[in-house]
Amino acid sequence: MELLDTPNPNAKKIDLTDISNLKNQLIESDVSDKLYKIEGVASVFFGPGFITITKSENINWETINQDIIGIFDKL
Repeated sequence: MELLDTPNPNAKKIDLTDISNLKNQLIESDVSDKLYKIEGVASVFFGPGFITITKSENINWETINQDIIGIFDKL
């Protein structure tokens, strides 16, 4: 683990991705790639314990819901 400088000289950053489970990183990357391949998905945000998916304004959720659910069913 390494302490990284930040713009604030009184703070440091620890990059937890270096010490997290590689399998979880691969799953996150795989899920993100698959979600972005769905036409109408505008953005994907992974937070601690959640994922936020944003759709394009011109797309109805009904047209992409099953595609999104299908990705998680295959995990």
